[in-house]
Amino acid sequence: MTNSRFYVDYGGGGLDKDRFQGLLASVEASYKDLFALRDRFLPDTPIFAHCYDYAIPNEVHPIFSGPWLQPPLHFAGYTYSQGLAIVKDAIDGFHQLLSKLADGRNFILVDTRGTLTRDASRPMGWANEIHPYTAGFTALAHKFLVALQGRFPGRI
Repeated sequence: MTNSRFYVDYGGGGLDKDRFQGLLASVEASYKDLFALRDRFLPDTPIFAHCYDYAIPNEVHPIFSGPWLQPPLHFAGYTYSQGLAIVKDAIDGFHQLLSKLADGRNFILVDTRGTLTRDASRPMGWANEIHPYTAGFTALAHKFLVALQGRFPGRI
């Protein structure tokens, strides 16, 4: 079971806003550290990032690992549909943070939200809780290609 159970209220309420903001503050500090490192050694180098997509907490997992979204949500008393909403809120919060960081830092955020369907039975859906099917990977890669072409016109 992952530590994600510590970012939700038990038995209702979804994301615990204070604890989740604490997590985002740690992520923000890490990105700012990355920017400082880049600015010192390769100041003209852009950094590209993505904000994930709305994964499905369905307990389907890759061969090498167990599920990581559904167990803590289930442990905290959430149904599958409530889990979908919690994952969406978390990803949107992460996107909001990265959008703020992208302002004027040579940091390009590729908005990958909504690229995949929230259906494990479709090619553009999720093969498991953290990986899409091949068509989904292709669609996500295309979003990066567009962003890279926009930053490096005529070179890619």
